[in-house]
Amino acid sequence: MRQCVNIYWNRGIYVEGRRARFVVDPVGPVEGPVDFVLVTHGHSDHVSRYMFKHLVVATAETFKAIEVKFGGVPPRRLVTAPGRVFEVGGVEVAVLDAGHIVGSVMYLVELDGVQILITGDYSVYGSILTDGAEPVEKPDILITEATYGDPAYVFPNKADVYNELLDLVERHAGERGVAIAAYPLGKAQEVSALLGSRAKAHPLVARYNRALGIRSGTDGDVVVVPSLKAAPPGFVKVEATGWYSDEEYRRRSAERGIYGVPLSDHSDYVGLIEFVNASAPKLVYTVYGFSERLARSLRRLGHRAYTIPGAAGLSRFLK
Repeated sequence: MRQCVNIYWNRGIYVEGRRARFVVDPVGPVEGPVDFVLVTHGHSDHVSRYMFKHLVVATAETFKAIEVKFGGVPPRRLVTAPGRVFEVGGVEVAVLDAGHIVGSVMYLVELDGVQILITGDYSVYGSILTDGAEPVEKPDILITEATYGDPAYVFPNKADVYNELLDLVERHAGERGVAIAAYPLGKAQEVSALLGSRAKAHPLVARYNRALGIRSGTDGDVVVVPSLKAAPPGFVKVEATGWYSDEEYRRRSAERGIYGVPLSDHSDYVGLIEFVNASAPKLVYTVYGFSERLARSLRRLGHRAYTIPGAAGLSRFLK
C-alpha cells in the first residue's frame, strides 16, 4: 500500500497525513486545525504567541525561554527532553539533541509509516553547553535548516574561536572595558558560561541566564549585551556571530571599530553537507537561510533535495 504525507511551509512547517496534522515552529497564525505543535527551540524565528491556543511540545528549557519572552507559557503543553520517545496525536515522536542552544532539539516523527527528521536549527559541533547534533540513518524525509548553507561559510574550530574571544577580553578589559554582543537567548549563555564570573550580563541577558541556570558576574569590566547598541559608552565592542566567518564582513566591521568573532551555534556549510550525507535520506527539504543554494549543492552530490514547498504547491511523498 502506498502511503503519503504532505509537507509545506507557511510561516511554520506543516506536516499532514491520514492520521494527524501538526505544525513545527509556527511564527504566524496557525492554518486550520492541528493536533499539536512541535517547537524545536525558543528563538524568535521559531516561536510566537499563535501557538498558545494549541497543545505545544517542547523541552523544559524552551518553555522557560518562552516564559521570559512572552511572560507566560502555553496552557496545554507537553514537556519533553532528548532521548525520549512518545506518542502524541497518533504520531510517534523521538527527541534528539540539536546542539544549537540550551534546550534545542530535533524531532524524528513517524506518520503513516513515513519517518521524517525535522532539525529546526542545529549544530553538529555543539558547544560548552550543548552536545552536537548527530545524524539519523536513512529517514524517509529530512527537513534541514540552511542558515549557513553557502560554501562561503566554513567556521574555524570552536576551541580556537573560544580562545580568540578570551584573548580579546584579556587584551582590552583592563583598558576600557569590553562589551560582547551576543543574541540574548543562546549565544549569550554560551559566552556567559565561557567567561564565568568575569563577565556581568545586561538585564535581558541576565533574565535568560537565570531562567536557564547560567551564572554570570555582577560587576567588572566585561559585559555580555544583546546587541552592539546596548554596549556601555567607551567599551571595546566585540560581536559574536557566525557571519564573521566571511573575512570581508569581518574586515568591514573592523573598519567601524568592532571586533568580529566567528562564534556560531549553527552548523556551517561543511557541517550541513556532512549531516545530510551521513543521514542519507530518501528526500531532503531545505528551509531557512540559503535554502536554494544548499539544495543545489546537495543535488550535485546525488541527493534528491529541494527547498521546502510553499502552501500554494503542496508536495507529496509516496513511499
